[in-house]
Amino acid sequence: MKKRKLKGYVLPTLYLVVLAMMVVGITFLSKSLLENQVSEDENYNYSTSVFEETDDKPVNNEVNTEEAKIVRPYTSDQVSVAKDFYNREESAENQENALIFYENTYMPNTGILYESDEAFDVVAIMDGTVKEIKEDEILGQVITIENNTKLTSIYYTLGEIKVNKGDKVTRSQVIATSGTSKLQTNKPQTLLFETYIDGVLTNPNTLFDKNISELN
Repeated sequence: MKKRKLKGYVLPTLYLVVLAMMVVGITFLSKSLLENQVSEDENYNYSTSVFEETDDKPVNNEVNTEEAKIVRPYTSDQVSVAKDFYNREESAENQENALIFYENTYMPNTGILYESDEAFDVVAIMDGTVKEIKEDEILGQVITIENNTKLTSIYYTLGEIKVNKGDKVTRSQVIATSGTSKLQTNKPQTLLFETYIDGVLTNPNTLFDKNISELN
């Protein structure tokens, strides 16, 4: 029997047909598998983030801007009040307890006189600038701090001074240690503390724990 030769274009055409069938088959199979996968995963939740979304509010990493409050001029819990601020509106008994005795003379206390059995740190009641450091014959070493345009704080009867004139100090910074004075007290270590608002002598007890902005 006589063999027949295939024409030149037949084989390439067959190859193309087979290839097309394979592509269609693969496409159909992939689509089917994808639909099955989606169907199986319908009960799962998806997120665009690697972190799960919750109803919780995001963490606030902002700096705490709560206002600093005016602190007392010491940190030791061994410090007590020897003589309180003399207030003309107080009772006669309280006024008597606010008198300072020196060389057989009673004088109204213009600040708060603190005392302790042991030396203690004296701290700035708020930020400010050291305006003056001096020695007083009766009250020993003295530091004056201008805290802002309204408030000035003065620390008397100091021991070791830890700041210099012109220094910028921060609230609760140690500026000195307590010292001794010629004022009559029951304990050896003392601090006499005064405050002025707009140049007017002010009871320090009315300032402690207040927000600084309340003085503006």
